[in-house]
Amino acid sequence: MMMPANYSVIAENELTYVNGGALIDCFAPVMNSDNWKTFNTNLIKIIGNSAMASFLSSTVGVLFGGNFSFDNWGTALEGSYWKGFDTLDNGLNTVLSWVGGLAAIYTLGTNDAKTLHNDKVMTVSGKAWA
Repeated sequence: MMMPANYSVIAENELTYVNGGALIDCFAPVMNSDNWKTFNTNLIKIIGNSAMASFLSSTVGVLFGGNFSFDNWGTALEGSYWKGFDTLDNGLNTVLSWVGGLAAIYTLGTNDAKTLHNDKVMTVSGKAWA
């Protein structure tokens, strides 16, 4: 029986050694649409959690912190969500801070807020209640 020069007969259980030891094919299942949906949702929630303190301190913290004025609120929002578009870095930081704020809103809308009698609470200043 003639075989091409680049062909050799190898048992199926030896293939993991031939392809560089890539065991991912053996152990990790293929991600389906439900897995990707869960991944994307969790990623949005992680981004939202990282932006939560800034979001709460610049919105709820100013509104209910005891010294509200439209000037204070505008200054807090500008400090948190406006870096300018004069350079590429500032433009990117501005857009990503908006994405973080939207992710924080999504996280607040899809999860229960923590309460004092159950877990640590985020205060209006955006810090965890001690």
